Amino acid sequence: MEHHETLSLINELQALREEFRQIACFIRELKRDYSVLEEKIELSSADVLHLLGISKASLARWRESNSIPYRYVSSNHVVYPFKGLYLSVKTGRATFKGFRRLEALQRLNAYKGEATC
Repeated sequence: MEHHETLSLINELQALREEFRQIACFIRELKRDYSVLEEKIELSSADVLHLLGISKASLARWRESNSIPYRYVSSNHVVYPFKGLYLSVKTGRATFKGFRRLEALQRLNAYKGEATC
């Protein structure tokens, strides 16, 4: 290989390395932005019932046993932070006999994708 070809190849590799560095920085920024959005997503009781396919009684039991995080917005309106709900389902804290955890996680992931678009 000639000296000129070697230099050209080195320049191209350096350019590619710089582009990869920029892509990595962009991905880190997206992750940071996405994380901020994820922290702000809150679900209503109706959302949780629909997404997880559970009954009102099961949701109430999870609240009573502190299996899932929640907060009252008003006397009859409860919201659930997405991230806390997701972690409760994923770790098995929020479960009952016959509860399909993997399906619930898939539905939660799909919801998160829609909510952040």
